[in-house]
Amino acid sequence: MPIYILVMGKFLVTTATEKGIFIVRSSGYIDEKGGSEIVKAVQSGITKESKKFILNFKDSPVINSQGISQIIEIAEIVVDELNGDLDYVGLSESAYGVFKMVGLLQIGTPCQTEEEAIADLAD
Repeated sequence: MPIYILVMGKFLVTTATEKGIFIVRSSGYIDEKGGSEIVKAVQSGITKESKKFILNFKDSPVINSQGISQIIEIAEIVVDELNGDLDYVGLSESAYGVFKMVGLLQIGTPCQTEEEAIADLAD
């Protein structure tokens, strides 16, 4: 189970793999730098065997516009380029509204918990 950890001030990214699904968990405010680190984490999880990803934002209730642009980049990589699947977990009410407004909910599926997202993406 690979683990990728980055600590930037109060921002943290960790990764895990469960049932062939790559999970990226963030903690803290997501700005351009945080979003960029999430992109790097996703890129580290791309394999030929699995193209399924979960982005867990449960501990990142605030995502600024630059962070959103990085998440759009992730969605384009996973869904458009890799023809993969993407689920979002733990979106705050405001993040959910922004994701809906910019079209991210049409590209990925929002879920309440990681367990729900794993069940959604499992073969």
